Formats: sequence, C-alpha cells, structure tokens
Amino acid sequence: MKLHGILPACVTPFIDGRADAAAMQENIARWLETGVHGFVIFGSTGEFPYLEDEERGTILAAARAAIPEDKIMLAGCGAESTERTLRYLREAAAHGVQAALVVTPVYYTRGNTEAQRRYYLDLAEASPIPILIYNVPAFTAYELPVELVLELAQHPNIAGIKDSSNYGRRAVIEVAEGPEDFAVFSGNPNYVFPALAMGAAGSITAFANIIPELMVAIYRAVQAGDMATAARVQVAVSRLHWEIGPLGSPALKAILEHRGFRPGRPRRPLLPLSPDERARAVAAWERAMQAVG
Repeated sequence: MKLHGILPACVTPFIDGRADAAAMQENIARWLETGVHGFVIFGSTGEFPYLEDEERGTILAAARAAIPEDKIMLAGCGAESTERTLRYLREAAAHGVQAALVVTPVYYTRGNTEAQRRYYLDLAEASPIPILIYNVPAFTAYELPVELVLELAQHPNIAGIKDSSNYGRRAVIEVAEGPEDFAVFSGNPNYVFPALAMGAAGSITAFANIIPELMVAIYRAVQAGDMATAARVQVAVSRLHWEIGPLGSPALKAILEHRGFRPGRPRRPLLPLSPDERARAVAAWERAMQAVG
C-alpha cells in the first residue's frame, strides 16, 4: 500500500491507569469518520516511552481489528537498542502493521552519525516490514543529518521519513533529492501545507487527533490545486499550534475528551492540564474550527 495522506499520531487512552483497548477502538471509529488515510500507533503523542511491553501487544491487536484493510496502519517501534527495536518490529509485523516509525536512538548515540547509520541499516536488513525514519529533535535533542537521511533513503526497506524538525530547507532536500518512492511526511503542524505543496506524501501529526477535519481539508485542497483554501486552513492550524503547542499531549487529551472521544489521562509523570489550561485549550480549538467554517 502506498504511504500517503493524513495520519493521526494517535493518543494512547490510559483509563484507570491502564492502556485501554476498547477506548482505542472507539477513538479509531470516530477518526475514521473524518476522512483520515490511516493511523500511527505508538508515536510520541501515544506516550510510547511509558508503555509496558504487554500493553503494546494488546493495543496493536485492538487497533488492527478496528482499522479497515484499505487504511494505512503504522506503529512506532523505535527503542534505544537495536535488539529491542527489532523485537518491536517483529511484533508489529505479526499484528499486521504495514510499516514502522523508528525514532533516532540518542541516549549513548546522540550526534554519532556512524552509529545512527548502522542502527538504521541493521534494522532495514532485518525488519520484516518497511521502516520510516523518525526525526524529532524537540524530544531527542538531536537532528539526523539530512545527508544521512538521503543516504539511508536508498535502502529498499527504508520507505520514508517523518520529519518533525522546523523543516524548511530539510523538506526541500528530502522531497527533491530523495528517491521517488521515499515517502516524506511532515510531522510539524505548521508545515502541512508547504510540505504537501512541495510534493511530500502527507502529514503525521499530533494535531490530526484533535483537528483531523482541518488536516484532511488541507490535503484535499492541495490535491485539487486549491492552494488558497489550503493556505487559509493552514493559518488556522498554525494559530492553534502557537496557542496550545507548549501544553503538549495533555492538551490534546483534554480537547479529545471535550469532543466526546475517550482519550483517558496522561500517564505519570506526565500531568493533566489544570482547569484554566484546559479551558484555554478548548477555547483555542473552538476558534480554529470556527475560523474555517
């Protein structure tokens, strides 16, 4: 299946302190109504570092059962060691995941280009499913060199990248100089329209949890050549990001709950929003939705 479109990096619903499979399925059913092209399970927004290994299998099985075969299903499988990442990759493949998002390992290898190269190449050689590089310097404090990305893109089992950097120059290079079948996904909600306009495959973002309608509207407008509409919706998305971005995934869960989803609470030590923060986040979301009609 071609990797493309708007893919929410799904929140993991922690209900009464545990990852809840039924809530995950209910949320997926709601997101499907908005026209998204697929789903990413265990991205950063899914609080993947806080998951127990047994929870991963339970949530993967539930998500696979809820996601139609004609929709894309990706899973975050990155870990600090090559062996653990391979275990997650094999587990994801066994659950019918089509490709895996693999974040850069940084605890011992931040800035070590050769270690990063070998990590991704070792995985690409052994993984039963294609992998996508995940560059997210806001969380890793490390930006994978774009020259290395282009080198890794030549491997037939490295299918693309989710680039959550402050994009600009990287997007131009990754789209223009990468192989034709190398799927570039914007991970920064401020660059959905520019990335798509330059030829990116799509967008994988946290904000597609709470405003999937707006993200899909941008994608469809670009596909139709309606750049004015795409730009107008992007402005609303960016304003929302400026207002609630610093509040992180707890804000997304607060807004999802307001929308009638079942997101649960953040897992400790991540804290839920205060009542004032929650009110501000919901008000900002309402303004974004109203701005585009």
